[in-house]
Amino acid sequence: MTELTFKITNLTCEACIKVSTKTLQTLPGVKSVSVDLQTGSTHITSEEPINPDDVANALKAKGYIVAF
Repeated sequence: MTELTFKITNLTCEACIKVSTKTLQTLPGVKSVSVDLQTGSTHITSEEPINPDDVANALKAKGYIVAF
């Protein structure tokens, strides 16, 4: 298992959590995603290594800003 923790800096509501979680769950091998609305702290657990660029690009396409 691989884990990646980062921050999504522009979350504003529960809908943001749903969209970002669903987006991250589409990445290959992702098993779990947890996003904290208050802090933007996001944690992904995956069966295979996670490319941070893939994470950033997927979220950027939905309008979110990622900080590693």
